[in-house]
Amino acid sequence: MGILKLALLELRRFRTPLQKVALVFAACVPLIYGATYLWSNWDPYALLNKIPVAVVNADQAVTVDGNRVAAGELFTQELRNNPTFDWRFVDRAEADRGIDEGSYYFLIAVPSDFSAKLASGAGGTPQRASMQIVLDDANGYVVGKMAEQAQLTLANQIDAAAVSAYFQSVFGNLDRLHSGIAQAADGAGQLRAGADRARDGAKSLADGLGQLKAGADQLAPGARQVSDGVSKIADTVVPIAGRIADAIPSVTTTAADAASRAAALSSAAASAATAVDGDASSVSGALAALGQAHPELANDAAYQRATAAAAKATTFTSDVATKATTLRDGTAAVAAGTRTLAADAPELQSRLRGAAGDMQRLAAGAGAVADGAVKLDTGLGAAVPGANQLADGTGQLAGGADQLATGLTGAEAQIPVLSDDAKRSNAATLASPVDIALSNLHPADQYGRGLAPLFFGIAMWVFGIVAFLLLRPLSDRARASRASSAAVAFAGFLPPLAGALIGAGLLDLVVDLGLGLAPVHPWMHLGLVALGAATFVAIAHLLRSWLGGLASALILVLLILQLTASGGIYPVETLPGFFRVLHPLLPMSYLVDALRVTISGGNTAHVGRDALVLAGFLVVSLALTVLVTSRKRVWTIAKLKPELSI
Repeated sequence: MGILKLALLELRRFRTPLQKVALVFAACVPLIYGATYLWSNWDPYALLNKIPVAVVNADQAVTVDGNRVAAGELFTQELRNNPTFDWRFVDRAEADRGIDEGSYYFLIAVPSDFSAKLASGAGGTPQRASMQIVLDDANGYVVGKMAEQAQLTLANQIDAAAVSAYFQSVFGNLDRLHSGIAQAADGAGQLRAGADRARDGAKSLADGLGQLKAGADQLAPGARQVSDGVSKIADTVVPIAGRIADAIPSVTTTAADAASRAAALSSAAASAATAVDGDASSVSGALAALGQAHPELANDAAYQRATAAAAKATTFTSDVATKATTLRDGTAAVAAGTRTLAADAPELQSRLRGAAGDMQRLAAGAGAVADGAVKLDTGLGAAVPGANQLADGTGQLAGGADQLATGLTGAEAQIPVLSDDAKRSNAATLASPVDIALSNLHPADQYGRGLAPLFFGIAMWVFGIVAFLLLRPLSDRARASRASSAAVAFAGFLPPLAGALIGAGLLDLVVDLGLGLAPVHPWMHLGLVALGAATFVAIAHLLRSWLGGLASALILVLLILQLTASGGIYPVETLPGFFRVLHPLLPMSYLVDALRVTISGGNTAHVGRDALVLAGFLVVSLALTVLVTSRKRVWTIAKLKPELSI
């Protein structure tokens, strides 16, 4: 039989669905282990902004030459602009509490003299400021390494704030230097402009005097002629305007009375014409009625002449009545207009009197212009405007020269004079203005000490897998005996427990003596390792008692999940959400957290809390094992011959 057939015979043993699932699971173990581990740690540095870090800004702002320097505020603003970590801006008491309890992974402290030292460069003797970063390996070893690797980023942010503060203080002197030079330049410009204006003023003075004298010679006689002419016009116009204004009331009153009488006469004429027209119409109507009563009169010549005369009379009287009515309406309108004119007569009279007054004032103004022209002609010799301009120009010339000298003197005083040693020292300080002091409250010192809590937990858990490959979780003889289920369960638990305690002791002894683990709390460390070993064995014992061979697969899966979700390497905050949910549900999380304190030091209250949780897992696992044992004491064919046996 060939090798291939022999291999196929081995695979054909897996006939039942459960056996086939077990075979598939074995093939997927590398996938489960590798993919889960890589998923949880694929890019933890991309999630650094989820790690809470305390920032304490105790800096006191200072004022240098009128400029406020607040380097601490600039630094915290740089942190806000670049959230490398989850910065929590708190006071020192809160920061210390959070570091002690593990709420913050590390803290950054800005001292009170941060701005004062950075601003000291303004005095020519710059001092290097300091800043403190406090780590605590009891809260996680790798996060401290992350902080150290991120120190370059922090240094850049610190330097950015420091350089800004230096510029605010040191450049204050440069501002004054610039201001002094600017004043000197302005003074020189004013000096030049003043000299130019003085020259132009003198030239304009000479030209203006000649032109003004020639014009004034022509202006004075002409102004006098205009004044005389306006006076003559006023003497003629003003009396006429007065007489017209006086006559306006009587004229308008007479016109209004005449118009009223004409309107009354036209109204009477219209009434008479209307009456005559009515009579003529009556005669025509009577003749028409007579003709209708005596048709034979139609051919009578006398009747025809009478009828024709009556018709003409009716037409004439109607036309007269119409024209009389039109005349009446026209005279009424004229009467209304004359009354309006009479009402407006006072205003018209006032305007005429005002015009007469304006004419008199015009005559007076013309006389004043003539007198002024004479005074201008006589005063041109003084040439006051030109002389004033010349004086102003020379005054600006002197003031500009003084400002130039003062500005240059002040600018020279602002330029510091440094020795060669001072230059080198200041250059070194300006190149690295801040010292970052990195301290660790409870250092792990070595990489192995930092990761020992995780690997101790893995070792104890792996023992639970290996132990039940050799030991039966429940003895068949014990299950068939009359012993209680609790006794049977504990009889199956004690042998692997003893092996776990021995193995844990050997592990601790070799790592301590051979590698130098040197836990800070050695007895507490031994007790915690023993408790963790007992708890993990109890969980493995429960699962093997309940599920038999299938439990090995489940225990392996739990190992993989705890390896990634316990936070033994990277902070829990950098894990994907699925593992952050699992973290508080898995026992290895509490063992790792407590071992950090026993190995590196820290808040021992964590140890007490974690030990209580592990003890809870232990007690619950033992109680459930007793329950499972009581049910396993019932024998069935499936239990006597299980589908899958490991």
